[in-house]
Amino acid sequence: MKAGKFMKKLKTASMGAAMADMALLLLVFFMASTTTEPPKGVEVELPKAQTEGAEQDSLYISISNKGEIYFDGSNISLSDLYDRLAMRQGEKDRIVAVTADKSLPYKTIADVLDVLKKRDFLNIVFMAEEQKKLIE
Repeated sequence: MKAGKFMKKLKTASMGAAMADMALLLLVFFMASTTTEPPKGVEVELPKAQTEGAEQDSLYISISNKGEIYFDGSNISLSDLYDRLAMRQGEKDRIVAVTADKSLPYKTIADVLDVLKKRDFLNIVFMAEEQKKLIE
């Protein structure tokens, strides 16, 4: 009878060890099969970035440090810019190159951008000087 009790204890102990092994195997499986990447809703091809100058076929808007607006070389008001862009609606896919003085308040630039947005000229580039690299 003592042998029967011993076998019952042995069975209980071996079942517990097998359960622990299974739990460990499941844990390793789920850790190995889980990815840490965020979920992708849809495949997206990202654009390649490069710097270029404005094309010759661009529309040019310059804003002086006094807030004067120049469109294709002519000094105009903000409302005149709105009207001139209305006459050129067929060209709204052209690049609009905006050159503004760096000391200019942003509100002046925002007003020009608002006119461009209202007239659906959304292909805008800002002109800037190349930053000089410091050699140390």
